[in-house]
Amino acid sequence: MAAGTMDQILSTLSLDVVRRIKRHTETMRTLGANTNEATDIVIANLAPDRAELLQRTVPPHLMIVEDKPLSFNRTVELASIGSISPTAEVTTRKYRFRVIGLGEKPLPKVTIQLAGDAFPAQKITDESGEAELELVTLGSRPPRLIIVTAPDSYWDIYLSNPQLNAESINIIRMRSLSETIPQFPDQFKCGWGQRMMGLEQIPKEINGSGIKIAIIDSGCDNEHPLLKHIQLGQDFSGDSQSSGWNSDQIGHGTHCAGIIAARSVDGGKMRGFAPEAEIHVLKIFPGGSYSSLIEALDYCVEHGIDVINMSLGGDSEINPVVEQSLAAAAQKGIVCIVAAGNSGDAVKYPASSQHTFAVAAIGNLSELQPNTWDSTTVQQNFLDANGLFSPNFSCFGPQISVCAPGVSIVSTVPGGAYKAESGTSMAAPHITGLAALLLAHHPLFQSQYKAKDTQRVIALFNMIRSICIPLAFDNNRTGAGLPGLIPTLSTLLGSIASTTNADQTAPFGITPPIVAFSNANNLAAAPIQGQASFYLEPNLRMQNWFAPGPIAGSFIVPASLAADGLTRAQFIKH
Repeated sequence: MAAGTMDQILSTLSLDVVRRIKRHTETMRTLGANTNEATDIVIANLAPDRAELLQRTVPPHLMIVEDKPLSFNRTVELASIGSISPTAEVTTRKYRFRVIGLGEKPLPKVTIQLAGDAFPAQKITDESGEAELELVTLGSRPPRLIIVTAPDSYWDIYLSNPQLNAESINIIRMRSLSETIPQFPDQFKCGWGQRMMGLEQIPKEINGSGIKIAIIDSGCDNEHPLLKHIQLGQDFSGDSQSSGWNSDQIGHGTHCAGIIAARSVDGGKMRGFAPEAEIHVLKIFPGGSYSSLIEALDYCVEHGIDVINMSLGGDSEINPVVEQSLAAAAQKGIVCIVAAGNSGDAVKYPASSQHTFAVAAIGNLSELQPNTWDSTTVQQNFLDANGLFSPNFSCFGPQISVCAPGVSIVSTVPGGAYKAESGTSMAAPHITGLAALLLAHHPLFQSQYKAKDTQRVIALFNMIRSICIPLAFDNNRTGAGLPGLIPTLSTLLGSIASTTNADQTAPFGITPPIVAFSNANNLAAAPIQGQASFYLEPNLRMQNWFAPGPIAGSFIVPASLAADGLTRAQFIKH
């Protein structure tokens, strides 16, 4: 439809137009739109019956969808109320608290929530660390739940059926991160999830340099000592009170940014996966919706972003307008990593899109602190012999691509401090950082998949799957498993001698690649049929070599591996 015609129709319909989103030219060109066609997105208030009528009469190539809200998936479930007598008398009792921390010092600005049979009462402690809350129950029922949350530096407390005294001050002792994490924060190099994925084993030169990463979230406090190098971003939140992309009232985006890109001046403190990547912070929270997400995706196309982290989600229904933007991003070679969701049910959108890489969360028993919400997320039926578990909040389904650490993840928060958070929101940045390292340093993306197009996206998705260790859970919960950097990227770079381009086939109709092997161990050099990934297993030491998609090339096996008695059969395991 011509742009002028569309404007006339909108005028005739007398819609309550709130705002218009001007689509970026490159995005619309990718989607096949001509210059004179109507490409704006119009945000308008419509009564439900009017919206239904317009949807029934909508012309071709025009979509009317609800601009649904997005969330950043931070949820804590309250304990169930249980059976209550409808004739029970309402009772109100007051409880006084004093919160202390490291060195037994009082902790101000700590949020205390106390739940009985009504919605929780909430207060923030004063400078002396004290607060008084009023508990409402039916009859003489005791308190059911207390949640104590410090802004930073301390583990939250989540305790069901607490034993409290209404006659005296209840002392709450919070555990600091420095008490529970060795050498924190000055010698804290990386979190347990990053260590499990092999980050601390790679050299500093493997750092994501040359890659552009966008973090679509709640902003990022770049005054944090580990995030000062982040200087690019834009605010799409539409919040008149917002002071810009580098103001993070929620703290969620700053936490994600630390996992991806934390960088200390002396290299001694916490390191993110890709500290030298160019980070673009795109703020859509608070108040994020599909329309603000579309604007952020357009920004990514315009600025040539390589990887997008989306620790966010809506409901499970696919939004066709957002889907168009995701398709345009994929055609431009942009890799979209999305958190699966924290509602413990079906994968949320846009993680459920065919154009994105959905990430579920896993936890580690050895990293849990007692009396925390994290410790309540363990599912015994999804717990393996190594203590890894699929938490009860993680969304699941056939759309899950991989899993990553997402319980008790310590990272940066506003104000120059650190905080432990949980959610698929924390798992997704682990994969985003890994993706950036592969794009920046793996030879395949400097040669065969250098062009930024759909083939590049598919190749990266396949590569990440190929370096996964499967977990002993349902694939719907963990996908291909937990990816890692073992062997280190430096070893990998030294091992892969060369690759050459091969004829490409349809992305989802890949034919088996023809691969020729040459090394010092007399492996057959004749071409052999293979699948999308190849594993080396000398003496049960798993080392991953990956070749996603059709490829013809030469792989040189190092002499150290040849000495282990590597056989051709061991090479072609998968």
